[in-house]
Amino acid sequence: MQLQAYSNSSLAAGAPLQRRALAGRMSVRARAAAPSTSTPPLSQAPLIKLPEGAKDLPKNPGVYAVYDGNTTLQYIGLSRRVDASIANHLAELPELTNGVKVLAMTHATRESLTEAWKHWVEEAVNATGTIPPGNAPGEKKWQSRTVKPPRPEIRLTAGKGTNTPIEDLLDKVVKDCKVVAFIKGTRTQPQCGFSHKMLTILNNHRTDYEVVNVLDEVHNPGLRDAIKNYSQWPTIPQLYMKGEFIGGSDIVGEMEENGEMKKLVEQL
Repeated sequence: MQLQAYSNSSLAAGAPLQRRALAGRMSVRARAAAPSTSTPPLSQAPLIKLPEGAKDLPKNPGVYAVYDGNTTLQYIGLSRRVDASIANHLAELPELTNGVKVLAMTHATRESLTEAWKHWVEEAVNATGTIPPGNAPGEKKWQSRTVKPPRPEIRLTAGKGTNTPIEDLLDKVVKDCKVVAFIKGTRTQPQCGFSHKMLTILNNHRTDYEVVNVLDEVHNPGLRDAIKNYSQWPTIPQLYMKGEFIGGSDIVGEMEENGEMKKLVEQL
């Protein structure tokens, strides 16, 4: 399903939602089409901090509003799988995806989703005097994106034990993957701020990379210590490119600031 495939058309219609909302009123037709039970207000929905709150997002249909680090509303979307849609935004627009408000609608129809989305957009426009930037006609960063599940993390074993030393499996992953980040947590739910920082930098460069969770003792037993011995580096996360150790979070952050990371990514 493509995000906003039908909500975009609502914005571009002959009597666009943007003009109606900016005028501070709904058309008679829109009021008549409103659901019998009123949509809970956007202003009353709790703000979920990301990425730490990603684990609590619903896997069912719903409407959601995305906020940046300054708690400024950036986008209001609707989806058949809210958690997957927000995971995509986290991966593709991490600098703008710092918090989210969600209205879960377990048994929603296409029409009820669209109507709830309209209510939230109109409320936002009435409150701010402008449509959220991600919903503006012609905006491409947020809209018309195909929802796809996040790429799973690499697992060094099947979780049933192995006769191969974990160091050998680790070495194979480093040499086989063009870019691989060993972090605490997963791609969509990093478990420490340093891991989140590293993934954010990779995402900002639209890097194609793999992730290995050093905290997964079922599938990656002993990896947390093995990776430190392998690189002779005492901390996690760790980033490798083309089989070479690049550094931890601080080094990657410095390389991002001085432009070295951009050059490395361009050479992949």
